Amino acid sequence: MAVDNQTVVYISEQIVILISCALSFLGSLLIIFTYIIWPDLRTTPRTLLVYLSVADLLSAGSYAYGVWSVFESNSVDCVVQGAISTFANTSSFFWTVAIAIYLYILIVKSNQRQADSFVLCFHVISWGIPLGITVAALALGRIGYDASEVSVGWCWVRIQAPDHVLWMLLTGKIWEFLAYLTLPVLYVLIKKHIHRAGIGNTFQGAANCIMFVLFTQPIRSRLSTMLCCCSCRVGSGASNTPNHSGLGLDVETPSQPEDTPNISSRGWPDGC
Repeated sequence: MAVDNQTVVYISEQIVILISCALSFLGSLLIIFTYIIWPDLRTTPRTLLVYLSVADLLSAGSYAYGVWSVFESNSVDCVVQGAISTFANTSSFFWTVAIAIYLYILIVKSNQRQADSFVLCFHVISWGIPLGITVAALALGRIGYDASEVSVGWCWVRIQAPDHVLWMLLTGKIWEFLAYLTLPVLYVLIKKHIHRAGIGNTFQGAANCIMFVLFTQPIRSRLSTMLCCCSCRVGSGASNTPNHSGLGLDVETPSQPEDTPNISSRGWPDGC
């Protein structure tokens, strides 16, 4: 297919993709940030989730750069962007399946030691296979300008390559398809096991529920506490004897409060 047949990328499409990339980028940053600042939350499932977030972070950043640039030739930055997005996107699929496998062994098989023993294999597969595919594609000149035929401005597999369909499968689509087949099976088995264990039919969306239990709920609680304490801290920084004379109000302020709040080591009132 000639390069002159480039698909037109509309501004509306760019805006939608850029917003999606920004949300994905910020979400990944939030997961990584909370993992760093709260060491007691560094369980193995959340650690695997951080690795997935790193891959998603690279993927969102590379796609955003491509959408913003809307490449029109097989330039160096086009090839670099295509290589990063290929590696990150493929790695993201592998890590998603790896997390599902870990949770299946941990919950259904009730064998944490066996689940933990797979972590090294997850690293070798989830980083190694995408890296190998990307390096091979680069060496054979298959990464580059795709005339926006299968993208929205970014670069992926060169559309002029004679075997571009095969490389589209190898650099993402086949792994995406396998993930779509594997994930529902694993999470349905996890759901059935939890239901049989007596938790009941409150399992609304296997992936969302598991991520909520393992990650979102404690993070949300701690973020709420942090925001509350910050508000308390700002409030305590104001004057304890406000001046109401300008309002014509005579307010009698006690010299000593009856109750003195407990101050933590960080200077925040306890029990916000």
